[in-house]
Amino acid sequence: MPLLQRYLFGQAFWPTVLALSALALLALLTQSLQTLDLIVENRQSALTFLKITGLALPQLIGIILPLAVFMAALYALNRMSGDSELIVAKAAGASPWQIGSPLVRLGVFAMMIHLLITLVVQPASFRQMRTEILKVRTDLASQLVTAGEFVSPARGLTLYAREITQGGELEDVIIRDGRDPDGVQTHTAKTGVVQRTPIGAALLLRDGAVQERLEDGTLDVVEFQDYRLDLSDVLSADTRLRLKASDLYLHELLRPDPASFVYGSQRAEFAAEGHSRIAAPLYNVALVILALCFMIRGEHKRLGYGRTIIVCAVTGFLLRLAGFGMTSAAEGNVALNALQYAVPGGVIVLGTLYLMRRRKVARRGRKRAAAAYEAGLAAMAAR
Repeated sequence: MPLLQRYLFGQAFWPTVLALSALALLALLTQSLQTLDLIVENRQSALTFLKITGLALPQLIGIILPLAVFMAALYALNRMSGDSELIVAKAAGASPWQIGSPLVRLGVFAMMIHLLITLVVQPASFRQMRTEILKVRTDLASQLVTAGEFVSPARGLTLYAREITQGGELEDVIIRDGRDPDGVQTHTAKTGVVQRTPIGAALLLRDGAVQERLEDGTLDVVEFQDYRLDLSDVLSADTRLRLKASDLYLHELLRPDPASFVYGSQRAEFAAEGHSRIAAPLYNVALVILALCFMIRGEHKRLGYGRTIIVCAVTGFLLRLAGFGMTSAAEGNVALNALQYAVPGGVIVLGTLYLMRRRKVARRGRKRAAAAYEAGLAAMAAR
């Protein structure tokens, strides 16, 4: 029997890896479309795009992992039924629970990985992602200047930079500052760096000159090594890092800081997210047990399990959608958080009892089992 269970575990493990990889790639492509707009608008590098997209992957894996395990379990059970392997196992004396326990162990392993992702990996990656997005949105150089073009970010101010390096440094800078009509100045510099100071934004120029036409018509030129041009009236961006519920750790969700400005308005939302982090991994086991209840118990179907698989798949997806619905409903009513555990927990308990229930087999039933066993052996020998 241990040999059979190892075989059953292997039949479901690799399909799980394949399904998870395919679904993760599809979800990642969908997520990358949103990130691409942000990167293009702020003229960031491909490395920044890959970094932000990769940091969103843990949450995507957490969403699709139960579905990947569910799909793999259905695939493995359907293939083994089609090859008469389940018939032989039942006729050899294996109970439904003995046949299904390797898949349940796979669901438990997936649940542990899912729990690690939701409690540790996702909050850490999302915090880093928020930091990277904030850097992109507050990249002053990308907002202020377009390389190789004359731009006017404010009335009376025209800027030009031949190139913007990866570090945000401007090269070969020309600035015409006419914000003060009584003192129009032209700045030239080899390099410049946009900086944010406590009093506002500024452009620090190096190795250049300031030109200003005086009242008598002469041109006054002053060379400098370092020059600070005030841009606080041009650039104003919120640099405060604001965390969402998906960025917080479990203890921050269930026991939020009373001094937080969101404590009153978002306390229910935080509680719903916290309980969802614990309840969502239960679907890895619940959906596997659901597949076992549909595919293992009952009579063998010679015409295949197509209709059974469709009904089981629809039931499983509706069950997972119900979990998302419970989380959304709990954001408005804290008392509904118990339902987040009741949905997958009920499936696990009822499904386990159904799988472990022993049925009395009549003599006629034994003859049918023996005939099915012989038919299974003949089918395997024919292949």
